[in-house]
Amino acid sequence: MNEIFLTGTVGQSFWDEEYFTATSVRALLAEASGPLTVHINSGGGIASEGQAIYALLKDYADEVTVVVDGIAASAASLIAMAGDQIVMPMGSILMIHDPASWAVAGRGTEDDHLKAAKDLRVIANAYAAVYAARAGISPSAAREIMRAETYYDGDAAVDAGFATSTDDGAAAAAALFDYRIYAHAPAALRAVGDALGQRPSKRAIAAMMAGTINFKQEAKMPNTRASRAKAAKMEDQDTDLEEELDPTLEGEDEDPTAELEDDPEALEEEGDPAAEEGEDDPTAEGEDDPDEELKEAMRVTAVLKLCKKKGISTAVAHHYIAAGMSAADVRRLMPMNKDGRMPKTTAFTPRARIMRDERDTRREAITGALFAKMQEKRGRKPEVSAASRQYMAAGLIEMAAEATGQRLPRFGMSSYGTREKFMMEAMHSTSDFPAIFQNALHKVLLDTYSNFTPTYQRVAERKDFNDFRPMPLVLTGNLPMLKPITETGEIQSGTFSDRGELALIERYGVIVPIDRAMIVNDELDAIARVMERYGRTVGVFEERTFYSLAFSGLMSDGKPIFHTDHNNLAAAASAITDDAVSEARTSLREAKDLDGDPLYLNPNLLVVGPKNETAAQRLLAQTTPANADDVNIFSGQLSLVVTPEINGKEWYVFDDTNPCWTYGYLEGAAAPRVSTQELFDQQGMKLKLEHDFGVGHARYESGFKNPGL
Repeated sequence: MNEIFLTGTVGQSFWDEEYFTATSVRALLAEASGPLTVHINSGGGIASEGQAIYALLKDYADEVTVVVDGIAASAASLIAMAGDQIVMPMGSILMIHDPASWAVAGRGTEDDHLKAAKDLRVIANAYAAVYAARAGISPSAAREIMRAETYYDGDAAVDAGFATSTDDGAAAAAALFDYRIYAHAPAALRAVGDALGQRPSKRAIAAMMAGTINFKQEAKMPNTRASRAKAAKMEDQDTDLEEELDPTLEGEDEDPTAELEDDPEALEEEGDPAAEEGEDDPTAEGEDDPDEELKEAMRVTAVLKLCKKKGISTAVAHHYIAAGMSAADVRRLMPMNKDGRMPKTTAFTPRARIMRDERDTRREAITGALFAKMQEKRGRKPEVSAASRQYMAAGLIEMAAEATGQRLPRFGMSSYGTREKFMMEAMHSTSDFPAIFQNALHKVLLDTYSNFTPTYQRVAERKDFNDFRPMPLVLTGNLPMLKPITETGEIQSGTFSDRGELALIERYGVIVPIDRAMIVNDELDAIARVMERYGRTVGVFEERTFYSLAFSGLMSDGKPIFHTDHNNLAAAASAITDDAVSEARTSLREAKDLDGDPLYLNPNLLVVGPKNETAAQRLLAQTTPANADDVNIFSGQLSLVVTPEINGKEWYVFDDTNPCWTYGYLEGAAAPRVSTQELFDQQGMKLKLEHDFGVGHARYESGFKNPGL
């Protein structure tokens, strides 16, 4: 059983609290297999991240059980709906509401507000569709529940259809979150928010949760003369956020917030209405301070810009921003963060109970995409994991470049020489691509191999080998019959006989050439066809190997498996007739074990070659007789198996519940294996195909052979 814990805010950290993202959840799911339990304790977060995580969990291949450990509010409640089972411990809370935003793009005109409302409606309707599907209600009914900002305990959630069961276990404390931003949050939840210190504005948080945040826009929404003056000054330094993030810019800008701190007179430009006597303080009645919002936007811009110039990833930059660090703070950390790693003092990385190496995740994702593309080339509809979807549009060369960390040129990729160069470097390097390519080919091979149904498995029993030594097969007689207990209470002893046979396993292999042009030209269909044919070829190989060994060789008594001394070989050859088949069936019914006791066999299988297929079908056909003498006595009594490995007219009757033979593989290697060798002599690639397969005689009593006519 796998468990993952989604604790904290959805999408990013607002107050130095724990958080989780779609990216971190995708990594956890790539590691998981089998039934999954997802523990949620979250006050909500970014709406779009909640949708993405919900989709990831819905796409999970096995059963998902969601447990609301403390609270699942807002975006977290949508994530909870992905569970096949949703469990609410005693005291846990589920909250469903409409997304909201105080941020409006543009100048705030009527059209701007209408567009913002339209965007929110799209998000809200998407959420409503999920809630409606879970509760079995209409989307409009779900919207009413959302508009009311509805809170549920366990019993109420089950009654409403948003949970499947409750749990007597006590819920955990609600995750850290400023629940004061919600209109109807209970007092206990509001108290959690009261414990928070300095925090982003309610408008900024709501905008981020709705997915409409725009730091530039936040900076350009002044509502005082001082704010307008500072906004104009900031525009001189930062006319466009995208331009400021251009890595080609030279020099290093100072932290804009430091300038404001060092120049208090800047705050007095045109006068500060809030400081003038007789003016009301805009924050006195709980309104957000626009000066603080402006400084926050400037801080974010400065951190993003500095990290971009220093080659630090955007994800790490957002960590710095969430930690409340200024550009000056980040600059002081540069000596220990040149590689983009977070400082050890960072208190809030995405919560992950299962850790997985990013390289492994990428390798499996590319392998899955490559296999899926080969499936598509074979006319099949593959199942593509969420992690693999991002690579489905890439070709073989692009995947090789991704695996090796190379950057493809913008132009010239149509050149054969350029493509070959990238592929050669990928195959000869220490990158993951050789393993990725090999694993994808192996998947195609196994897919075709597993879909081939050999006939020998109807007449043989599987027993795998521990190693390559001969495997003893011990056949015993019937267990001793129960005997009366004597008057003195003595239980009598019994004995049984045994006979030993041997099964042998052999190693087989072949070198498969793959022309380099097939690889460089991205001919995945041709490569897939090669592996598909070999998947079937291995199945045919097993069929041929089994029958060649099964019908030849000697048993431990030095005689062939079908021999007159074994009472399983017809004295006279015959075609498939009622009398001949009746003789075979009678022989099996009367077969004795090693102690001379009846085996109680059930003759139920007729095995023939192509030359006898029609005669066998005629014998077993269901008919509607005109009189009792015309009844087909074998109709429905025997199953027919036809194999081209019987090339004469001989035919056999078996009891397939007590097979005459065994077959097997090396334990842990019950399928063919493919390995690749690097490109050699500029002529292509070698694939080495290996397979271990063994056959052995088990018993002769449960089969009968007629040489046929």
